[in-house]
Amino acid sequence: MAKVFTRHLRSLVDPKGEHKLWGVVGAPANATPQKQKDIRSTMVGFLERMLVVPEPFLAAMGLREDPGFQESGAHVDPTKHSLIVDIGAGTTDLCLVRGYFPTDEDQTSFNKAGDFIDDRMREIVERRYPDLNLSPVTITEIKEKNSYVGGDTRQATVKVYVDGRPQKLDFGEIIHEACESIVPDIVAGIKELLKRCDSDSTERVLQNIIITGGGCMIEGLCERVQEVLRADGYEDAVTHRPSDYKRLVARGALKISENVRDDQWQVPF
Repeated sequence: MAKVFTRHLRSLVDPKGEHKLWGVVGAPANATPQKQKDIRSTMVGFLERMLVVPEPFLAAMGLREDPGFQESGAHVDPTKHSLIVDIGAGTTDLCLVRGYFPTDEDQTSFNKAGDFIDDRMREIVERRYPDLNLSPVTITEIKEKNSYVGGDTRQATVKVYVDGRPQKLDFGEIIHEACESIVPDIVAGIKELLKRCDSDSTERVLQNIIITGGGCMIEGLCERVQEVLRADGYEDAVTHRPSDYKRLVARGALKISENVRDDQWQVPF
């Protein structure tokens, strides 16, 4: 499937096959050497030259150009002192960025992210409303439209059908409980990586915790993580959310491609 997708991309970028394409390819946090090799082999026939760069580092590079990050008042270079929390569908990836490509020691990952929240919602709904049969797609749509953490429970009225009859149910408490379920693991991951920081850089990293990925769109999550960290004694903790998380990695890849030397590019194999 990956090769089919790359061929499709090639047809969009260079439909006549007239150009030699060079590109930066993001690798997930903690990607093993074998996984990186798989990424490179997928690009054979698509790219003539390439660089495989950890996605958290690309995100940090992209933050330099992000309007929301600049407006947040952050005065720390995200490529030198930051902690990236990338909440995707299947995993949440955390990474220390300290001026160089992250090593395995700089990264951690766990399997609690968007899909996990969906599963938690489904479990709670089945427990409270055993006669209600919601599809996974509907669960995801309800979550994405109403997701939030922190503060008082909000109302989230949803029209559903039970035995063919329409009803309106309040999913606010269910959504809150499900979304809150990933906060403890995020905070624990941040603490674990902070232990690996040099003491003279910890304060700057603490002030530059970046919550990104699709999960950053959960309302109040950025503020909630900061609140929990400060309540646990990390009073210098400051979290930021980029204004355009979807283009963050792409912006970083462009910056890398503009500044890397020709002899640093690799041949796919």
